[in-house]
Amino acid sequence: MEHLEDRMIGHFVWRGIVVVVSFCVAVGVALAVLFALGSVWMGDELRAIAVEDPQFRAFVLQDPVLQDPQVQRSVAMAFGAVVFIGTVGPALTALPAFAAAVIGEVLHVRSWMYYVLAGGAALAAIPILAGAAADAPSLPASDYMTIFATAGFAGGFIYWLLAGRGA
Repeated sequence: MEHLEDRMIGHFVWRGIVVVVSFCVAVGVALAVLFALGSVWMGDELRAIAVEDPQFRAFVLQDPVLQDPQVQRSVAMAFGAVVFIGTVGPALTALPAFAAAVIGEVLHVRSWMYYVLAGGAALAAIPILAGAAADAPSLPASDYMTIFATAGFAGGFIYWLLAGRGA
């Protein structure tokens, strides 16, 4: 009887370690996707705005290297990454994703679809929750929500691959 209890405790501890490590890896993947897509989107937005700025146009016309569209896109993506991380980073919280993972573990959900959809919903909730906390008058832009949901889908899928299948 004592041997069975030891095995059960060992299994419980091992499962806890697998869940925590899997959650951390999934969050890392989701953040990588979020920042990659967000940087591209913000870079494109900055490029569109910069064309109308006379000071920026004068700066670009003075430097022949910056006249190359590929270089302009790279520079815009770099600035986009800084702006996106600076504005999104403080709003990030793992609480909705953690709640989805705990619910899946407690209810022994093994479906990949649950984790993918729950991850997407958890990350899509972050801009809404951040906007509600800041008394924002409307929902964030659809591109913004799509980026968050896509990152959540990726994180949810990775979590399912690592831990969700054995819930």
